[in-house]
Amino acid sequence: MLKLVLIVDSYKKILAHSIDTNRVKLKKGKIICKEDIKLLKDSGKEKIYIFDKSPYQIDENKASLNLSRFIISNNIKINKPVNGRADLFAKKNGLLIYDKKLLYKLNYSYDDLAIAMMKTEEVVQKNQLIGNVKILPYAINKKSLAEILAKNYYSNFIRVKKAKTKNIALIISSDQENIKSNSKIINSIDTRLSKFDLKIKYILFCKHDENNIKNILLSKKINNSDLVLLYGSTSIVDKNDIIPKGLKKAKGTVISYGAPTDPGNLLMYGSLKNKNIIGVPGCAKSILRNGFDLILEKACFDFKINKKVIAELSYGGLFKNIIRKN
Repeated sequence: MLKLVLIVDSYKKILAHSIDTNRVKLKKGKIICKEDIKLLKDSGKEKIYIFDKSPYQIDENKASLNLSRFIISNNIKINKPVNGRADLFAKKNGLLIYDKKLLYKLNYSYDDLAIAMMKTEEVVQKNQLIGNVKILPYAINKKSLAEILAKNYYSNFIRVKKAKTKNIALIISSDQENIKSNSKIINSIDTRLSKFDLKIKYILFCKHDENNIKNILLSKKINNSDLVLLYGSTSIVDKNDIIPKGLKKAKGTVISYGAPTDPGNLLMYGSLKNKNIIGVPGCAKSILRNGFDLILEKACFDFKINKKVIAELSYGGLFKNIIRKN
């Protein structure tokens, strides 16, 4: 409880507000000692605001640590709490995953805590700060903390997920050899994959026609792949274009042509023998984040992808300001 007390009554209490004395600055949250009392008296103050922790409350650092341990998974580490704030860091490269509704519920239900996170489904790197748990000064009610810890749905609900896809194939279909262009798409995709500890396993080339695409999709290397990326010398401008037709000839399925992302409109997503097939848009040659990244990440982290999921990419699907001339 916040109280205004005489300096002489502040011993071993928590300083509620930072105070500049004549000699040093006493920072809020510190336990007031005898030397502090002398400094405060010498500065001419008679009363100060302190926080008087009751027996029914738990210290902010201990509480933030206990709460953090409960809500995170094994791939997240906690820095030693300072001033009631426990910073959370990724232990590995991966994808940050949590239920937004649970995060909202925690922050809405308890006035004495604040949990701030990066957005869910964001790629994170090892040792990257991904969020923090803050107890709002300077303690939390023991009953409130016990209530949270008793709810299993909060247990480990924040996690960093490792990529599950291991065998990734890139097919480049072209009627002419273009070493510079091929190197660019290979390097840009490998750069993306490296962020979550993956790389292209197979790189295959074929002519840019339906039958050659069909045949290479039915090859042994593709059969051994979990994810197939199809990059053509021309963009996929229609659901009956060369790459979609080649996939259908191989007895695959085109689940969605086009994506509500910009860049990345001309993306195709399909399946063949339970493996993900992505028709790669031209914007993937750039390492700048675009619509291709959203689908690639979902495929690599074993998300179920369907037409509804792709339609939902429209929320946040614009990656740049575009000025078009009439």
